[in-house]
Amino acid sequence: MKGESVEELKKYLSMGKSLKVCILDNNSIEFLTWVRKSVSPEKIFNQYDIILIPQWVWTEVCDSDNRKSYINDLKEYSRKVQIVDEVDYLTLVDYKEAELYYLLLYCCYSVSRLVSFIKKNILKNRPIEDLDSYEEWLSIFYEQGLDKRRLSNDRIQRKNAGEISIAVLSYILSYYYNENIGTITIFSSDRDTYEFVSKAKEMLYKDERFKNRSNTSITFKSNDFLIYDWTRLKYIDEHNVDTFVDSYRQTRRIKFTRKKQDNSIEEQDKVIDNIAFLEMLNDSTIHLIF
Repeated sequence: MKGESVEELKKYLSMGKSLKVCILDNNSIEFLTWVRKSVSPEKIFNQYDIILIPQWVWTEVCDSDNRKSYINDLKEYSRKVQIVDEVDYLTLVDYKEAELYYLLLYCCYSVSRLVSFIKKNILKNRPIEDLDSYEEWLSIFYEQGLDKRRLSNDRIQRKNAGEISIAVLSYILSYYYNENIGTITIFSSDRDTYEFVSKAKEMLYKDERFKNRSNTSITFKSNDFLIYDWTRLKYIDEHNVDTFVDSYRQTRRIKFTRKKQDNSIEEQDKVIDNIAFLEMLNDSTIHLIF
């Protein structure tokens, strides 16, 4: 799938007003291929101005012809669908290599081993101004820093490559294009993706380089969020909700809030099976976070 150049993407992101941006994770794309006959891509994506997929995620997508076909077909429902190579992140941040280094570092902060690797093998106890070129240290990170395993199709999978790429891209959009982007939504049900983004937010708010800068908030739509939303939009027939949930959902951990009788808000983060989830679908006091 051939996308436009990163310069064209940068120009597009800089000219919009309150653009709605969607970033897709591989696990959500797989889910969307399953439900395609029930909920069309048009209903899901026609509200977004652009759909972005990092190159490492696209590599995972291409392991499946169904996933690849689904993305290629999205061009009918969105103004723009673009694969973004991680090498091009430097262009998107106006060649501020040091800031990009910190974005990557903070997006890895929920995994101490990755933080140690970055500091030891990329920063190398040097001033940030003495970093090797971005393309060099990016290659070191993805090629040497991540755990690997060989898949049945002979491709070498790198653990969390896609999730980290999503997190970094989301913060590039958040901090460098906040005047033009109103919404940054990540479609993912991967807990690591959520943790990478959440921990990075905490670290960025502590960093003098970023803490006082305006930024666009980053939100998530997990598969469970989508099902919850679709029931309210009547995309799923109310008589078929049970069958839909049993067919396309498995027990998973959900982070959500619920309004109490006195209008206070309780927060929950627990494993929910399908029976409990079906009950949640009928509860209008619930808001799914992830």
